[in-house]
Amino acid sequence: MYLSKVRVTGVGCRNPYELHRVLWGVFPVDGAAKRDFLFRVEKSDGKQAEVLMQSLRCPSLGSKEARVTAIKDYPLLLHEGQRLRFLLVANPVKTIDDEGGRKNAKGEMKKCRVPLVNIDEQRAWIERKLTICASLEFLEMDGKAPLYFRKNRADITGKIQPVVFQGVLTVKDPDALVSLIRRGIGPAKAFGCGLLSLARAS
Repeated sequence: MYLSKVRVTGVGCRNPYELHRVLWGVFPVDGAAKRDFLFRVEKSDGKQAEVLMQSLRCPSLGSKEARVTAIKDYPLLLHEGQRLRFLLVANPVKTIDDEGGRKNAKGEMKKCRVPLVNIDEQRAWIERKLTICASLEFLEMDGKAPLYFRKNRADITGKIQPVVFQGVLTVKDPDALVSLIRRGIGPAKAFGCGLLSLARAS
């Protein structure tokens, strides 16, 4: 895997949906490739954004709207019992029955995702996501401003309510944790959620 820093300018700074499209443009053209990269906006002022990106493929030097400023290998050599600091911006949600009682083509109740706004529910959510591969030693949570987006072609708007999780974890299953990091955690990965960063704990 690779970790990269990308500087984005233009419309991608103002619309999370466009940001994902712009970042996809820094990879070599490959019709068979999936958009299997994760990212997190580290800083943005509406005109320029600094983005941390994790990817399986090495990005190119970028495009007019996205310039790759740094690239490094990300080998992820973990071991059981290792203590690590972590940072994750995620979109913790739960699935409920459609409040309007709408049904799908099979006659089943439609489901919809709603954000978890209760701190205890958010804590339980991250503990569930990590339970197989790591235990939490320390956890802080902080809500971020909502992300509003628009899919221009479909004229669809939406909102995501991200939460910042950070603290210290202890590795229980290194392979399972690496697999989780590769996949990302939770929904809304195309909107900058799900990238789990690790660093040595002091």
